Amino acid sequence: MSTIGRVKSGVKTILSPECALIGENIALLAKEIRLCLEAGEVRLVIDFESVPFIDSEGLEKLLEFYNEARRSGGSLEIFNPNPLCNEILNITCITDYLDIYFSLDQAGGTKE
Repeated sequence: MSTIGRVKSGVKTILSPECALIGENIALLAKEIRLCLEAGEVRLVIDFESVPFIDSEGLEKLLEFYNEARRSGGSLEIFNPNPLCNEILNITCITDYLDIYFSLDQAGGTKE
């Protein structure tokens, strides 16, 4: 069973999927993001440390999540993608919208 960790770090909420962002796993992440936004947690960071892969549906959803966060007055950032995910994010130009960080200090949070 895939899980999505959720930790509050200052003004940001760090979501940590422990699965590839494909198929039904994306629905789990979408549910967590919506719960965050409903709770007023609008500055979101998705920790990609345990995400081995993201497919085209996952990329599309990332843009939807980014837009939802922005409409709520917040932001969505990516933290620590592996080399494959980083390449996918760069090639598809998701980085034109989402900031990618490799240090939580850069992302404005601390891992607990």
